[in-house]
Amino acid sequence: MSASRRRITALAAAALVAGCAPDEFKPSPGFDGYLDLIGRVCYPDTIGPTLVRQLAQGFSPGALNAGFLDATSSLYYGKMTPTAYRGNITAFSDNGTATNKAIDCIIANLPVNRPGAAGSGTAGGAAAGRDGVPPPPPLK
Repeated sequence: MSASRRRITALAAAALVAGCAPDEFKPSPGFDGYLDLIGRVCYPDTIGPTLVRQLAQGFSPGALNAGFLDATSSLYYGKMTPTAYRGNITAFSDNGTATNKAIDCIIANLPVNRPGAAGSGTAGGAAAGRDGVPPPPPLK
């Protein structure tokens, strides 16, 4: 196979993969900013043996980090209550004093007008994208 044919095949494959879930790969300044905030403000708090800063930055073991980011995203976007969030986090870590202190810090620093929050105008984020911004109109 020629070099140009390989390049075309690679580009086509990349376009196909990118088209599957475009929102999953786009930056989310609101949520990403929140992760940065809790990484700073909740330092040196830990969830289990792991610093909140490490979890928020994605520098912790696979399943623990994936569970943390998934639950924290659901909390941020109003898809999970703070009570459910606490139960979710303690289910995969521990229910110790340090973990609960970290969870208290994470919840206390939730922005009031985040996407999907009561009163934010995005009613569960239904009519908006990841950052509470309506999607652009379809191309004609």
